[in-house]
Formats: sequence, C-alpha cells, structure tokens
Amino acid sequence: MSYLYYIFGFGITFFAIMDLIWTTLWIDGGAGPLSKRVARYTWKSIEKMTRKNNNILTLVGPIILVVTLFSWIFFMWFGITLFYSGDPSSIIDTQTGGPIIWYERVYFTGYTIFTLGIGDYSPQPGFWQVATAVSSGIGILFLTLGASYVINVVGAVVQKRSFARSITGLGMSSEEILRFAWNGKDFHQLDLVLMEASSEISTLTQQHQAYPLLHYYHSETPEEASAIGIAILDDLLSLLHFGLTDKESVNVVLVQETRSSIETYLDSLTSVFVHPAEVEPDRPAINKLGDTGIPFVTEEDFSRDLDTVIERRQKLLGAVISDNHEWPKHKE
Repeated sequence: MSYLYYIFGFGITFFAIMDLIWTTLWIDGGAGPLSKRVARYTWKSIEKMTRKNNNILTLVGPIILVVTLFSWIFFMWFGITLFYSGDPSSIIDTQTGGPIIWYERVYFTGYTIFTLGIGDYSPQPGFWQVATAVSSGIGILFLTLGASYVINVVGAVVQKRSFARSITGLGMSSEEILRFAWNGKDFHQLDLVLMEASSEISTLTQQHQAYPLLHYYHSETPEEASAIGIAILDDLLSLLHFGLTDKESVNVVLVQETRSSIETYLDSLTSVFVHPAEVEPDRPAINKLGDTGIPFVTEEDFSRDLDTVIERRQKLLGAVISDNHEWPKHKE
C-alpha cells in the first residue's frame, strides 16, 4: 500500500504546484483548474446565501482570494504529508529515535513548508533529507508567488476602480458628459479623456485575462464600478460616432480606437464570466439634447445605426447586471 501514498502524495502536490504556477505566472492561461473551481463554487455559495446583497458582495473578491491561497497550501500540505506516509520511518523523533505517527507527520510537513526550522523531528538520512529540502523549496515558492499574486490582484482592483471614477467623475450619463464636453464648436476637450480611457480599458482587459479573480471584486457604489463606467463611456461613444452630423467636431480615430478597446474587453468577459442580457438597455436619447445646439442626425437615423450594435449593448448590460448594478439612468 505504501506505493499508493507515494503516487497520490506526489500527484496532489504536483497538481497544487501546477495550479499555483498556472494562476500566478501564466498570463494567457487565466486561472488554473483548481483556482477556477474554487472561485466559481465560492461565488455561487455566497451568492445563494446573500441573495446578491451589495454590501456583502464587496467581500466576495477578498474571500475568494483567501480561499484560493488556503486551497493551494492545503493541497501541498496534504500531498507532501501523504508522500512522507509512504515510509512510516521516513521521519524520526529526535528525542526517542523512533518513527512518528500521522499527526506528527502533518506537524512536521507544516513547519517544513513554512520553513520554521523546528527540530522536534528529523528526516532519515539520504532520500528523505532531500525530500525535506524540496518541501521547504515548495513552501518558499508558495510564499513568494502567493505574495506576488495578492499584490498584483489588489493593484489591478485599484486600477479598475480608478478607471471607473475617471469616467463617472465626468457624469453619470452619456448625455451629461456630452453637455459638459460641448464648447459650442466641437468635442475635442474629450480627446485626452478618450486617449487615456482606451489605454486603461486595454490594460483592464489584459488584467482580467491574467487575473480572472478580478471579476469577483464588486464595488458597492456605481461610481467605482468599471462596468458602469464602460457602459456610460460606450453610450457617449455611440452619440459621438452615430449621432453627429459634423464628424470634424470629434476625433473619429480616438472614438473608433476606444470603441474597439471596449469591444475587446466585452469579448474577454463574455467568453468566461458574463452572459449577454436578453434585452437591450435604454438607448441614449438625443431628443433630450436639443437645447444644446449640437448638430445631431435625426432620431430615426440614430436609432437605425444603433440597431447594428444591439448585441454589443446586450453584452454591456450583461456586464452591469453581473456586477449587481443597474444600467445608468439618463437624466431628464
């Protein structure tokens, strides 16, 4: 039976290390099989218990992050303990010189992984000394990659909320931002905003692909929700792209670039996390901007052009719903 301990111990340990490296270092790989399932089942459990209470959902991201870290260390700890159990005399008590029992192996494995250096027990000379050194190396690998992963995820969450603030700070609806940006001649005041937004959305897309855990970080306020910020921005871009008769009043290259960045972002989300909504969200209302003097196309032409991006807008609404927020309301 001892060989089964070796096989299962090695297999479980290898699986945990593979998942750790996959999740923390493989940018294109997203989350590993273990991390992905831990995140999904933790999210579903909390969602059922809380019924999507926004205050509690803000804790989901940190909870999943902690559970993921504990999952890695648990499987490593369990796997290495099983491996030691393949030989009952692999570890000896330094005081009695005899073999140790199962819970003492758990204790020995734990302080070896965390490199505590306690001398209560000692590995047998030869192979088991090497195995113990490898166990310590695995512990150092976990601590290093785990700490790096936490720092990267938290940093990405801060960037995600900072981006949302940069958009919602201009207004909580596309009409409000459009009124603010119109100087009586053009919208070139938005050039810098669109340039930065396009870059930040591209970064956000890469971060979501590298750290899928980001999707489970929810913001309690819509002002800090990236899904809301992108929804408002996309409505603004629709007004600029489809609604204006004078294309020289806006930087069409920046508008197109930002729309493309949003499209890539939505594709990355809907391929894994977000399901498009069954209905289209409220459309930007150019009839409410008639007093601004902005040269708009007719409502019929604008509506016809928006018909070509219904699927895109359903993805946007799906992202907003997934983030447990409502579609930003247009001000009267």
